[in-house]
Amino acid sequence: MLCKIFCWSLLFLTQVCFGQESSMPLFFDHLTINDGLSHNTIYDILQDDYGYIWIGTQNGLNKYDGYSFEVYGSNELENDKSGFIGMHISSLFEDKKGNLWVGTRRKGINFKAKSSDRFINFQSDSAFIAIKGFDVSSFFEDKAGNIWITTVGAGVLKYNPETNFSKIYNQANSNLSSELVFDIIEDKYDNIWVATAGGGLNYLNGGQFELSHDMLPNYPNMAGYRKKLLLDDEYIWIATEGTGLYQMNIKDRSYVHFSPENQDKTISSNVVKDIYKAKDGKLFIATDGKGLNIYDTVTEKISYYDYHTDEKTSLNSNSLICLWGDRTDNVWLGTYNGGLNIYKPNKIWFEFFAPSLVSNNELQYRSILSIFQRHNEHILVGTDGGGLQRFNQNKNQFEEDFFKNNPNQPNSIAGNVVKTIFEDSQNRLWIGMFGAGLDLYDPITKAFQHIIDWRPNVWSIAERKDGKLLIGSMGQGICIVNPETLVVTPFQSKTTNPNNLGDPNIMTIFVDNENKIWIGSAENGLDVLDANNKHLAYFKNNPLDSLSISDDAIRRIFQDSGGDIWIGTERGGLNRWLGNGKFERITQEDGLISNSVMGITEDSAGFIWISTFQGISQFDKTTKSFRNFDFHATQNANQFNQSAILADDNGRLFFGGIYGLNTIQSQKIRKNKQQAEIIFTDIKIFNKSVPIGKSLDGGVILEKPIEKSSDIWLSYLDQSFSIDFTAIDYTNPLENEFTYKMEGFNEEWQQTSAGQHSVSYTNLDPGKYIFKIKYKEKLATIKVNIKPPYWQTLWFRALVAIFSLGVVSGGLFFLIKRRETVHKQKILQLENEKLATEMEVNNSKLMYSSIQMAHKNEVLTEVKKGLIDLEKKPEPNFKSLVRRVNQELENQDYWSEFNLYFNQVDQNFIDKIIKRHPALTKNDLRMCSLLRLNLDTKEIASLLNTSVRAVEQSRYRLKKRLAIPQERDLLKYITSFTGKT
Repeated sequence: MLCKIFCWSLLFLTQVCFGQESSMPLFFDHLTINDGLSHNTIYDILQDDYGYIWIGTQNGLNKYDGYSFEVYGSNELENDKSGFIGMHISSLFEDKKGNLWVGTRRKGINFKAKSSDRFINFQSDSAFIAIKGFDVSSFFEDKAGNIWITTVGAGVLKYNPETNFSKIYNQANSNLSSELVFDIIEDKYDNIWVATAGGGLNYLNGGQFELSHDMLPNYPNMAGYRKKLLLDDEYIWIATEGTGLYQMNIKDRSYVHFSPENQDKTISSNVVKDIYKAKDGKLFIATDGKGLNIYDTVTEKISYYDYHTDEKTSLNSNSLICLWGDRTDNVWLGTYNGGLNIYKPNKIWFEFFAPSLVSNNELQYRSILSIFQRHNEHILVGTDGGGLQRFNQNKNQFEEDFFKNNPNQPNSIAGNVVKTIFEDSQNRLWIGMFGAGLDLYDPITKAFQHIIDWRPNVWSIAERKDGKLLIGSMGQGICIVNPETLVVTPFQSKTTNPNNLGDPNIMTIFVDNENKIWIGSAENGLDVLDANNKHLAYFKNNPLDSLSISDDAIRRIFQDSGGDIWIGTERGGLNRWLGNGKFERITQEDGLISNSVMGITEDSAGFIWISTFQGISQFDKTTKSFRNFDFHATQNANQFNQSAILADDNGRLFFGGIYGLNTIQSQKIRKNKQQAEIIFTDIKIFNKSVPIGKSLDGGVILEKPIEKSSDIWLSYLDQSFSIDFTAIDYTNPLENEFTYKMEGFNEEWQQTSAGQHSVSYTNLDPGKYIFKIKYKEKLATIKVNIKPPYWQTLWFRALVAIFSLGVVSGGLFFLIKRRETVHKQKILQLENEKLATEMEVNNSKLMYSSIQMAHKNEVLTEVKKGLIDLEKKPEPNFKSLVRRVNQELENQDYWSEFNLYFNQVDQNFIDKIIKRHPALTKNDLRMCSLLRLNLDTKEIASLLNTSVRAVEQSRYRLKKRLAIPQERDLLKYITSFTGKT
């Protein structure tokens, strides 16, 4: 989740001076034309049933999904492709069925059914002729389902969607006090209340309107031009443009008046444009020119918020027009020329201090290298070039006095690059600097004493239990300082291992609760010593051991309140010391925002905080879960400096980065209990959105809006498509992260980058898939069906199989008919009647094969019937049809019978040739029989259901087995064969 960074010091926003108590700070995000909004003047806001935010502006209707705006609107010269007519949007409404009603200025009403992506304009519809050409100011649906439409100049129209019947209420026919009508509601007692220009309210009584109050002279009388109404159980709130705000009791009509003149109920302006009551009971009051008022209905206190040029998270306009509260408790404020301002109570805001945002006498340099809290609660900040500064917690700002090196003053701080700050057990303050060694600061004289003259690059300071200081430097190893004598001695480790402490680049030193000394080097791993400098252990990364330390570049060592030792590395993430030479690794795979851990600390609730090169993580040790804070979208400054981290005694967290200082009260960080739904927002084919119900590539891809669809139907031609989605959580949409997978294509969950809300696929094979997307605990799915080309369909394969079987059957039938003709000719030539009779008998047996061919035709008929069933049954038994065809194609019984009868008819040809050539195989004999019939190669291939090439190879092998000389013709040999030698 992104923690949007607000400008320098925003502990208190400036209060409008009406004698009230100081306001608690509110921070606002903004959406303007720079973000894609069509116009910066907003007249109405709505969140629909799907979760989209609709914004009516002076220049078109905007649909917002958290990432981008889709704009609807047309002028006299061009038409909107969606059917929308009009540019100036005056009112928005969603009825109980989820249909959207959009009122315009003089261009009628645009209506969009929930199941459609197109608008219908009612400007010329007979039911709405009475209000044609007038501004539509508001809509309301009563308990009976009637739609009430208020207009500026034509009164009120009551419309029945079931009968398409309408009725107009105006001054002439219903005693309405004015035909300039701006709002309408129905209370819990079924009373209809109408807000018109002028004094009082109108309520409907027996078909006629009456005023709520007598109009007294020299009295506010709820007078005003535009008015807005808010139903609040037993009360109605009336916002007026002219006499302030009223809270009226429905039963007795008594009211409380809020105005600048009322000392008990003081608001900033009498020009109140809109009102909204949040779930916590606070009433938001939008004024034109005097910003936002918030009335706490419990404490009855009013807070004031207005625009400040030097505060980027204040309101960006004091001219507020409309208000809306979304499902996740965000409050949207439409402004005049300021676009949208959004108050997000569930968003975590970090205060940010940088030189570009504060005056010159405060923060001197943007890169913060060190942060430390002294025993007297002063916060000291070391900068990269700006020296040492003090941060005043009470004033929430940097002090004007700061410490910077002055070559003309020997007692000034030795350097301006302050890498580490440390207070020892005697409250002495030590300053370690880059290229300037170590200084001891005297708070009474405000003088610095230079302790190490050879001026190493001091990066870390720690204190042993004996009071001696360990000074770690980059390039010159470790030295020991006696704070009493200020004597500096080289550090000597009692070890015989040459690898231990072999790196002179010491990044961090830490002394734990047991007085063990932990030393982290730049690239040479981790050392642990006892209080007497005796070496206890040396740890380096072992790629083959998952319980070894994850990386040798050590950047931070920290011990939490429970005694756990945490080690941050530059490339290997976070390590927790398990004892016995083992470490638990915690990395990006576990949810850490980055593996480059620069700082580690613990807040008062026991959460571990980690600063990195890519933002900040909060780690819950109990659940082992992370909450990440990414600043790239607003500040583009995720890089935090090594060890520049602090959790102070008051629960405030400080993080020093290369662009400034970030800070937050840890107590304000709470888990958002709102569970945002996920919806699919678009399907694009080759980067073009798919229309609903329209045929593309021979089929309808979306039969209804994608938000309501369970299936997407694609063609194999749709080789590149993308699916868009969003979570209905507008707190930090540009930092929302999703996990997704396409079941049937990849089974592993993948994660989107921050702000990514679309996934693309190319060249998926035809088939059925399920796209799944997760946001936090919520899951959404949609089926993706990709139709294959026709040559891969079941029906096409069945047709090919039937065609092949038909060819085989036809060939055999032709063979039988041909042979039958030959035998008939022979019978006519027979001189011997007995021989003719025998020939007829044998011929009839050969005709038995024809009967078998007829059986194959019956099989074809069955297959044809099964193919017809393919069109009727959603799951045809196609495999059984194919199996049936294969059985017929492979049936050897037909050939056995054929050979038997053929041998009898052809004077025992088969027996004779076997006798002459006993090595012939069954396939050779089959080939001999077919050649004996004088069939050519193509005819034989058709009968054998094989290729011409295969027949040629069989003929070649047969000639070799018959030992026929190469120059002699095989066919001639077979046809003339008699069996005689």
